[in-house]
Amino acid sequence: MIYFDNAATTAPYKEALETYMTVSEKYFFNTASIHQSGKDASRLLEAARNQILDLMELKTYDLVFTASATESNNIAIQSMLKRKKQFGRTILTSELEHPSIVNVLEEMKNDGFNVKYIDTNEAGTVNLESLKSMLDSDVVFVTVMALNNIIGSVQPIKEIVKMLKDYPKVHFHVDATQAIGKADLDYNGVDTISISAHKFNGVKGIGGLFIRDLATIRPVLYGGGHEYNIRSGTVNLPGITAMAKALRLTLGEAREVNKRLSQFNMKIRESVEGLEFIRLQPKAAPYIVNMSFVGAKGEVVVNALSKRGIAVSTTSACASKLATLNETLLALDNEDNVIEGSIRISMGRSTTEDDVNKLITALKEVYEELGDVLK
Repeated sequence: MIYFDNAATTAPYKEALETYMTVSEKYFFNTASIHQSGKDASRLLEAARNQILDLMELKTYDLVFTASATESNNIAIQSMLKRKKQFGRTILTSELEHPSIVNVLEEMKNDGFNVKYIDTNEAGTVNLESLKSMLDSDVVFVTVMALNNIIGSVQPIKEIVKMLKDYPKVHFHVDATQAIGKADLDYNGVDTISISAHKFNGVKGIGGLFIRDLATIRPVLYGGGHEYNIRSGTVNLPGITAMAKALRLTLGEAREVNKRLSQFNMKIRESVEGLEFIRLQPKAAPYIVNMSFVGAKGEVVVNALSKRGIAVSTTSACASKLATLNETLLALDNEDNVIEGSIRISMGRSTTEDDVNKLITALKEVYEELGDVLK
């Protein structure tokens, strides 16, 4: 199978897997134990934590390890809104967010919060003028993802940080899950930032939440007080050390990989531009191409490509089984038949030109196969 679904998950680096296994064998101890082996494991934990903070250039932040970006998003949102409720009830977010943001915010409506959506520009980025017009004394929380998981648009994080300086009671959260190694962003000034290791060639089951002011966060789950009493539960030390290794390797090769994937991105786009019933979404991050077979169903295209040994997806793997039109593509004013026929092609560090050539051949074969279905 030729893999073009890297936005859903990535293959772990061999080095990250080796780190995971070594730590599992030699440092399986509980980092909260007070015996010497526990202390050794704890020192390794803190070394990995500091390495990640250093690599992310967030040395003044704290980092709480979680099981996923979904958990990190939930902690940031639920914790802060409990605290902020007395100061205001309005939440601002983009129309481009992942279900682990959107669904939590929808739940917060039941607790008396108002959720308002910032307008989206044609390129798939938030409209800063729209955001500016929506800011008032009742706004307590703003959340905007760093890089969209459907079309790859990169959001103006630094500009939003500057804008929110005039609103000190607003907490700014960024879901950076898709952005690590794909976009060169400065997160300093953001209040909380979520990441997940399996999106940048680490292992599954480990994520993180960077926190600018630890004293402002309260636990959502209660237990033994691990991770600054923010995220109780025995710490996944093998996963954490593997994440540190994967992050270092990812950032070390990011420029080279992104240059290559950007060329592949253009090659894929150029190969289908002359096809009447193909619609391409705007190009942004180098590793994502979103296109629609207008008149067909995205699931049909995905299955047809799968039969040819090529793995792509429809939308987010976390939402692909939901019978709803994708929020990102709706925000870009796409017609229903364009959204329904959408597929996401997402490349990774191991994608080769031969892979791309085979994908292009398969796309054209599927296009011809669908024939009169397209319109």
